[in-house]
Amino acid sequence: MRFFNSSTNKKLSFIENIKESFDKIKEEFNDHLDAINENTNEISANYEYILQLENKIEKLNEKLDEVCMFMSQIQGKSINKEIFNNLKLSYREQEIFLLLYAKNGDLIDAEEISRLLGLTQEMVKKYISNITMKGIPIVKRYSENKTYYVLDYDFRILQAKEKIVKVNESVARELHNKRVI
Repeated sequence: MRFFNSSTNKKLSFIENIKESFDKIKEEFNDHLDAINENTNEISANYEYILQLENKIEKLNEKLDEVCMFMSQIQGKSINKEIFNNLKLSYREQEIFLLLYAKNGDLIDAEEISRLLGLTQEMVKKYISNITMKGIPIVKRYSENKTYYVLDYDFRILQAKEKIVKVNESVARELHNKRVI
């Protein structure tokens, strides 16, 4: 039979204390890890909710644009050519305007525009929004969860007759050379 002396007992006691301390630390780390995982799940859920809200806001904005266009047609407002005298479209806005104009009233979606012009769909939507904000009436149609765009018929006719929106000849030439229009 072996006897332990007091220094051996102290060492064992010290080792047990260290083990207990590490077990407590490990338990605290696990608690923190669980809290982090819960927070990550909550952040992910909130992010998805925000994306859904952004989608709904975008659709509401599009519907509002449609209602405004419809209201102006009902009220019989004619297109005020004066607002286009100093209108300046960026290069990309000119490309999209020409593409819509060249479609002769056919509907086109952001996916096709992005493919034809080499832009992202988000950029196409932003440029279309900019063009609309500058007063050019672009009508949006919705079908099967897609948004289609077309230049307002009356505006298209007016543009054909009077060229109220100035487009740089080089933009038109480049689109023609690429066989986009």
